[in-house]
Amino acid sequence: MEGWSAVDLLPGVLVALLAFLLDRVLRRWYDPVPVAVWGICGGAVLLLLFPVLFQGAILLPLDNLRGAAPFADLAPTDPHGNPLQGDLIQLIAPSLHAVREDLLAGRWPLWNELAGPGMPLLTDPQAQPFQPLTLPALLLPFLASFGAVAALRLLCAQLFFFLLLRRQGLKAAAALVGALSYGLGGFLLLWLGWPIANSAALLPAVLYAAVRCIPEGKEEPGRCDGVLLATTTAGLLLAGHPETILYALLLLAAFLTVRLVGRRAPRGRACRITAGALLVAGLVTAPVLLPTALYLPTTARAAALGTGGPPAEGGIRALLPTVAPNTFGNSRYAHYWGPGNSNEDASAFVGTAALLAALLALPGLVGRGKRFPQEWLVLLGGALAAAAVAWPGLFGGGIHGHGRLRMVLAFSLAYLAACTVERCRRGDGPHPAALLGVVVALAALHLWAYRAFPHPDDPARLEILRHGWLLWHLRFLAGAAALLLLGWGLRRWRRRGPSTVPWARRVPMGIAGGLAVLVAAELLLAHGGVNPPMPRRLAFPETPALAYLRGHLAPGERMAALGEALPPNLAQLYGLNDVRIYNPAEPLALRRLMAPVTAYPAGEVPRLTVTEHPLYDRLAVRYLLTEPGWELPGSRWVLAFDGPDARIYRRTGLPSRASVGEAALPPAPSSDAPYRPPGFLLGCLLAALGVAWGLARLSALAPRECARS
Repeated sequence: MEGWSAVDLLPGVLVALLAFLLDRVLRRWYDPVPVAVWGICGGAVLLLLFPVLFQGAILLPLDNLRGAAPFADLAPTDPHGNPLQGDLIQLIAPSLHAVREDLLAGRWPLWNELAGPGMPLLTDPQAQPFQPLTLPALLLPFLASFGAVAALRLLCAQLFFFLLLRRQGLKAAAALVGALSYGLGGFLLLWLGWPIANSAALLPAVLYAAVRCIPEGKEEPGRCDGVLLATTTAGLLLAGHPETILYALLLLAAFLTVRLVGRRAPRGRACRITAGALLVAGLVTAPVLLPTALYLPTTARAAALGTGGPPAEGGIRALLPTVAPNTFGNSRYAHYWGPGNSNEDASAFVGTAALLAALLALPGLVGRGKRFPQEWLVLLGGALAAAAVAWPGLFGGGIHGHGRLRMVLAFSLAYLAACTVERCRRGDGPHPAALLGVVVALAALHLWAYRAFPHPDDPARLEILRHGWLLWHLRFLAGAAALLLLGWGLRRWRRRGPSTVPWARRVPMGIAGGLAVLVAAELLLAHGGVNPPMPRRLAFPETPALAYLRGHLAPGERMAALGEALPPNLAQLYGLNDVRIYNPAEPLALRRLMAPVTAYPAGEVPRLTVTEHPLYDRLAVRYLLTEPGWELPGSRWVLAFDGPDARIYRRTGLPSRASVGEAALPPAPSSDAPYRPPGFLLGCLLAALGVAWGLARLSALAPRECARS
């Protein structure tokens, strides 16, 4: 690749190192992950993220910058950026950058002084301060960190879902089917760059820790189990998305309650370890959670929740993308006519094979006494989640119509699918009549979804995409049905004796392995292009207009952009103070302050529409950036820069301040600049190596019986 250097290997090396340490910890104190499972899960991550882990590409939709000045003249990329991911460069990246700058400077990330007049940073959920899945990325260049964080989220979801199912009594092959269904499903991959993915990735880890803290039978939990529960719960509490954090905590509470009530052995030690772990997690995260709880009610999002809004669309239309994700087109191709967008509506899609297996776990299709631990609980949770999505007003309604409950729905479908596969592996698969009925119903649902809901204005729009996916769904459905039918046939073969059918013992592994291949193939085909890698030439280039602002904007002065020019928050990445803020956690008082000069034609994205107002003087707005060729009315705006990318007007009459040069401002975040880790990062690296060495020595010296206790 042109311009490639050894620094581009750092994201992949960091992920590999952390995966190795996790494997050592799991093998020493918890449950080991087979090498084959590591290879399959890691291979899926490499298929999705290899360019951003080892080739220097960037996992941000930088191609979306071309929509406005001063980036309009940038050359397009192939493939184009995902238009749904604008928040990743306008909202998530600036917040993460602000936290990163404070942490690397040894400061507590309290305040973002470059966001408008300033706004809280520690209590901003988008900033994800101290999130365990994002903190290791501090060892990497800023733009390379996004690929590493995405890989860690995917690995965490798959591996801990696998371990959770293994603890529930499922064999490795069936557990792998569930892990791939959830870890490569819509919720993780469609929301991979948002804080919401932290909640989805950590949910299996929290439940796995809960299962270990309250084990089945007479087994007693150990202190290591409490440490795992405290660590994963703290990570979940710091995930950065309050709504999904609440759903995950409710599911955790249900798991703990059901296991504690059903435990036949003495509960004293399990209760003490579990309560102590949850208490420690709460105390550790209190410095972030308590200020956040006090601040969020004062934000613009809280005000929007209080005033309500149009009810979210429900009914069968809200659930159809869970079965057929391209029913209403796809927002990636700028054509979607469903209830919300394709990220919202299709996030519970876990694959046709997994969906078929999950439906075969419904009551009436499974014999009595054949349920796995917590299968009834997961079935109930999935049913409630589906009901809340289909009927948003059933549970009071939310800002997204309880659409985030699709995380619970996706978890439930993957869990139930693994349980069905395990029953087939044991020779207790569904009866052919029940299997045929579900297959026919699912095929009819796919046909209806893709034939009954064309674009209302142009039925031919995206027809090739929708017809192609209809055929793919039917192919995967037929393959899954054939494999599941072997589960019923295996029971008959076993009755004839192993001597008559000597290869019957290999059939269970073939069933689960084939289903795992079908699940992974369909999900990679569906979601492989959702997060396209971007070239480094688009890594926030410094155009002439931005270079002018960086060289002339004095400390204490602010700039702004008129209309759709220079999307809000992007100026923070160049060390510029933009008076506009695009953030749902924006203080309501600040939004009311900016109301006289601001409009919101695109939801929560502010657009300056007024050029003459005393507010510009109060906020010390010195420069105003516009599209090329724009003329500003009024005598106080003087043209200061007229370039091919943008025009910049200077406001006269403000108190004079000394001009500063480019050297006084932070360098632009260009990935072409050489990376020189500061001493703080070197100290963190040495500390991590010291901890790894200490764990290795401890595992070699301490007896295993002591560790298990």
